[in-house]
Formats: sequence, C-alpha cells, structure tokens
Amino acid sequence: MAISRLARRHQESREALAATTARAVLGEWAKVRPEHVARDWARLLPAVTAMVQRGQLHAAQGSHTFMRELLGAEAVAGGQIVPERFAAQTPDGRDAMKLLAQAAPRSISAQRRGMGARSALARGAAFLDMVVRTVVADTGRQADQAAMVGNRNVRAYVRVVELPACSRCIILAGREYGVSSGFLRHPRCDCTMEPVTRKNRPTPPDAQDIFDAMSPAQRRKVFGDAGRKAIEDGANISSVVNARKSMAQVEMFGRTVQATYVGTGSRKKKRPPRLMPEEIYKQAESREHAIRLLYKNGYLR
Repeated sequence: MAISRLARRHQESREALAATTARAVLGEWAKVRPEHVARDWARLLPAVTAMVQRGQLHAAQGSHTFMRELLGAEAVAGGQIVPERFAAQTPDGRDAMKLLAQAAPRSISAQRRGMGARSALARGAAFLDMVVRTVVADTGRQADQAAMVGNRNVRAYVRVVELPACSRCIILAGREYGVSSGFLRHPRCDCTMEPVTRKNRPTPPDAQDIFDAMSPAQRRKVFGDAGRKAIEDGANISSVVNARKSMAQVEMFGRTVQATYVGTGSRKKKRPPRLMPEEIYKQAESREHAIRLLYKNGYLR
C-alpha cells in the first residue's frame, strides 16, 4: 500500500511549516529575561502573534495548492476556501494572542514554586512549542476539510499517518471517512487527509502496515512491551490501543469550543458568533447544508 506522492509532500510541508513557525516563536521567547517575564513577553507578543497567524495563513493556502495539484480538473467543482478566514483565530476559536500570552504566567508560576529560572522558562517554551505546532497543523486540516466539503467531486477522505506516530493515530491510519466527518487528533498531531474522488482513490498504509514497518524499539516505545507482544501474537491493534477513549474530535488545549466571536465584530453589537468548521459538520443536515454553512460563515467563497 502507498500514499500518493503529492499527499506525502503535503503532509511533510505542513509538518515543516508547523516546526518552522514554532522555532521562530521560541526564538522570541529566548529573549525573555527571568526577572522580567511578563514585561518582556508583553512587548514581544504582537510580533509573535503575527508569526503564528502567518503560519496559519500559509497552512490554509497550502490546502488550495494541494487540492489543485492532486485533483486537477476535479478541483474546480465547488467554492474556493478563504485562507484569511482560517487564520483569524485559533482552530478552537480562541484569540491567538491571548492563548500565546499564557506562556508568561506558566513560567512565573513555576518560579514562584521554587523552580530555577532556566527550568521555569523551559516550561513556557514547551507550552509554546505545543501550542504553535498544534495551531498551525490544525488550521491546515480545517482548511483541507473545508476545501473537500466544498468540492462536489470529493466523496470521502482517508487518514494519512507517517512514522513516527502515536498509537492513537496508528490505529486510524488508512481509514476512509465521510467528507464531513470530524478529524480525530491530539496536540501536535501531524496526521493529514487525502480526498477520495472517482479518479483519485488513495490506498495509504493501514495500522497493520505501519506496525509491520516499525522496528522492535519503535513498537515498544509506542505500544509498550506488553502491547507490542500482544499485537505480534495476533491481537487486534485497535483492541490493544483502545484509542477512541483518549481522543476527542474537538478537544484542544483542554477545552471544547465550537463557535467564535473573533472576526465577527464587537460582542457589544450583538453579532452572532461564527460557527467553527467542526460545528458546521455536526449540525448540517446534509452535504448541501454543510456547504451553505461554510459559505455563510466565510470559509468558502
């Protein structure tokens, strides 16, 4: 089994973009002084937020390029995504600056509990690395799925998983989902999706293919020694992992958000919140309804 060259390149480009954006943000965090964490980070935060939003924008723009190159003539059967809309907030609907700002209190709190300055700053850095990589990758996935929903030639998508990967993602590898189905993911997940059309019928590696390609050390690291042995003895990988109990379709950074006021104007003007893509797919009564909601909420034009 194999995934298409374009889908693999799309996944690698998305992963590289998330990593590059995170490194840029951590470069700014390195300028923060232990004795002036709040002041220094507040000064750097506008520029850092702009870095993350540029990463989000590039991730969404990459969706349009991927669909056009992969599907050719089939890529024009529907509306085009609006990349700027996907970069207007974090994927779970929060304000990006407020989310990134949380690095400072995490570091300050660690110092107050007696942690050394370097270790306390490292805690803030770890938080930023997780947040930035997740935000960029998930923004790209949202754009990918909106582009697929808006294209009438796309009837489903398959999950693309590449090593190294966690057990929760491996058991979902190669599965085909309805085009509007929620995408199971976790923080820093780098899995992607490839559209299924009449002409494009991908056959990516499934869980067993990936397990077979893993070294003994990789199997122990991902599944644990007992889990590795059970699978090698013939146990069903999904039964061993039981991943669905530990993954949530819209759980990000510890909370679930299905709508956002970001990009809709002031709350004081009582403008309605803009639905997140996941909520659109959940509420839509049909694919036609989902497409209308994507247009209405600014994700397609």
